[in-house]
Amino acid sequence: MLAIDGDLIGLTCDESGAGLSLVDRRRRTRWVIDDQTVVFGNSRMEAHEVAVPIGARLLADDTLAVTYDAGGIKIEYEYQVVGDFVEVRLLVPEVSDGLRIALPGSFAPDGERSKLILPIMQGMLWDGRGEPVSIVCKEAVHRGFSMPLIGYLAERGGLLFTAETRDDLLWWYGKDSTGRKWATSIQTPSLGSLRYPRIGRLYLTEPSINAIAKTYRRKVIAQGRFLSWEEKIAQRPGLERLFGALMCFIGYCRDDEVDYVTGCARLKQYGFDRALVYPARFNIYKDGILMGGEPAISLTTDEVEAIRALGYDVAPWTWINEALDDGSEKVRRMYRRGPDGEIIPHWAIDDQQWYLVCSTFMEEYQKQAVRTKIADCTWDHFDVLACNTVGECYALDHPNHLGRPIPRSNDREWVRKALLAGQADGRAVSSENFNDAYSLECDLMSVKALPRYGSAPFWPIPLTMLVYHDSIIHSWWEMHSYNNHWRGANRWPHFFEYGGGEPRLQSALDALMGCPPDVFPFGSQYGYAGRGRETFVFKYRFDDPEVQVALAHALPVARLHRRIGKQEMVHFDFLSDDGYVQETAFADGTRVVANFSRDVYGNTPGFGYLLTRGVDCIQGERWKVTD
Repeated sequence: MLAIDGDLIGLTCDESGAGLSLVDRRRRTRWVIDDQTVVFGNSRMEAHEVAVPIGARLLADDTLAVTYDAGGIKIEYEYQVVGDFVEVRLLVPEVSDGLRIALPGSFAPDGERSKLILPIMQGMLWDGRGEPVSIVCKEAVHRGFSMPLIGYLAERGGLLFTAETRDDLLWWYGKDSTGRKWATSIQTPSLGSLRYPRIGRLYLTEPSINAIAKTYRRKVIAQGRFLSWEEKIAQRPGLERLFGALMCFIGYCRDDEVDYVTGCARLKQYGFDRALVYPARFNIYKDGILMGGEPAISLTTDEVEAIRALGYDVAPWTWINEALDDGSEKVRRMYRRGPDGEIIPHWAIDDQQWYLVCSTFMEEYQKQAVRTKIADCTWDHFDVLACNTVGECYALDHPNHLGRPIPRSNDREWVRKALLAGQADGRAVSSENFNDAYSLECDLMSVKALPRYGSAPFWPIPLTMLVYHDSIIHSWWEMHSYNNHWRGANRWPHFFEYGGGEPRLQSALDALMGCPPDVFPFGSQYGYAGRGRETFVFKYRFDDPEVQVALAHALPVARLHRRIGKQEMVHFDFLSDDGYVQETAFADGTRVVANFSRDVYGNTPGFGYLLTRGVDCIQGERWKVTD
């Protein structure tokens, strides 16, 4: 048996390479690697093989190397104890073209019950219930990972895994028919091969959601990937207006029956002294698109100025990761190319097809846009730039990577440059999907799951806000505002649910998470009819009953956010065994208790929440949100 005996961390492994374990000296939890999850494959990992351990050796007093046979290719994992964590390095030979390999595999506590923490949407806690499943996903996207971490919770201790090389990465989680559950990162090829060392870290923690989140928070702060609201506002004072604002979505489509200025004035009269109104117009490569047969919204400069005069902020819909083919050489030259040299189709609406644009063109386009077509806007919303993650481009005639393809790591930097271009003149920047790869570039990110508990397999937890509440706002996806029921509730894959049109639940969740409310008070929006690309249009009006209910729920949440929006979330806990009653606490002493069930819990009403500190922002010590 090979062993590294540290004061805090121990590593043991059989000389054959089997039975690797990490020992928490303080909490007496032994974390054992699940050999069935040390896998490799040559696709998206739906089909994979298990690597076979063939030996282990000590490289130094603090470093253990384990070698595996991955289909005839020898791969090696080096585990080095570095202070309060273990660094894991995956080393592969150059002949590993196309290979995808787990880093390092999943861990389970020896002799203790366990749960997994997965950073999907705002975060999920999973004790293994539900049907057998095997899911491979990317970062971001609606069902992907918002942060490059996995939390393992045992009864006595916790273990945090972080992927330090995150640009060429998939995530694999699931459970089998025996109840065995797992979660691990999968390192993928860069331009066809695993051509650079891949690195992860393992941190020992207390056995709680808070400990996992705060350990990760300390890491990103130490690595310089965190800016507090205090720091951001010092650089861009206008960000102060984010706090206490209503997220006010007004639809993608132009609605000639709506007076947008008057509508915003009515919001002001209702009590919303701040609002984030979007989209004012579409910032795209080719104008004239149709959605549901209607043209895109396009507010005039006078309309934007009038809305801004109310104290509201206005954003465009910046959609620059893809473009319609207008037949011009200019557009076609911007297209991202795959390994086969072909352009890559992506979004489609009716008979309109968009193709992905190489990220190296986005920064310069956006620098020009903020000086011209969106110069009157005060914040910048990027459609799917943080959501669509990164890719490779094999075009050889693009000026910024002339004669060579670019890997995802370079693509990531160009995406960051485009987002930073949106910060011109002190603008706030938002994008679809929470993705902390862009924690320095974005101020608001979206997509949250509905608060379903009890028998639900995945329990949503405020993981993103435990890490980033005093740095990034986590909003709803624009299709999931309090009153918008058209998208319904989406389940994936029967493990969690997300959607809109649930004002009581959504407002209680926003209060718990310290986030702003989200309403679609007026305007037109397209949706898919369920017949391929075919679309239809639906509309909301200020006086619609569902809008009035949504606004009533939103106003106290906005007032709460005005007070606590810049504070660190310092605590989260479940107060009931069924998960429906929860509490959070913030750095200023504010404590929010939310009840997502229909039943009264103590002083907290069903579908309501109780505020025990910071009560002056809502007028009263306790109140029930009702229809």
